[in-house]
Amino acid sequence: FDKLKSPDERVKMKLVHVDGESLGTGVATTIVDASVEECAAHEITNLNSRAKMNNLKQRGITELTVRQTNSHSLYYFTTRTLGVPGLSNRQGRNKVIWKWEGRKAFIDVSNTSDLMEEHPLQPSTVVVSVKTFWHYAPLNSIGDVPQTSATLTTQIDFKGAIPSTLMNKLAPKFLSTISKLRKKFDKSKEIEAFNRLKII
Repeated sequence: FDKLKSPDERVKMKLVHVDGESLGTGVATTIVDASVEECAAHEITNLNSRAKMNNLKQRGITELTVRQTNSHSLYYFTTRTLGVPGLSNRQGRNKVIWKWEGRKAFIDVSNTSDLMEEHPLQPSTVVVSVKTFWHYAPLNSIGDVPQTSATLTTQIDFKGAIPSTLMNKLAPKFLSTISKLRKKFDKSKEIEAFNRLKII
């Protein structure tokens, strides 16, 4: 793994990619000031939240479809531009499944060929291969503030010759989801206040 420059100093990012290859694997880790349940629920509901829908263009997403199938899974289809002239748009066709094991939570995002008739592939669009896995594990609380170790691992095959410079630019965008999660629940002030009281 090579370390990536993370846009968030409290999030560690790293990437495996061979120059010119289309496959890259990125890992991001952080500690979130929230419970495991809050972290998992936020990520699932955020897939098609109003804030995310308003931010699609900044992430290069030109089309997004989310369809829930039951209380533990949904379909998630995206079409995006890579921002490079001459490269075709990429479409991700994924099924998202989430589960709890004891006090830990997991979210699995895998490729699917379902709903091809209802949601056909657009002309001149390339289907990418995406495998993403979220892992949430509880840590000891700091005062009244719960702590969760969050790890995001994502493997994306863009299906084409992708230079490392572009992959290094794209990877932090895909991994930045974990930074948004951390900032959403950030309780640094409460933790600092608790630590000061301990010192006193």
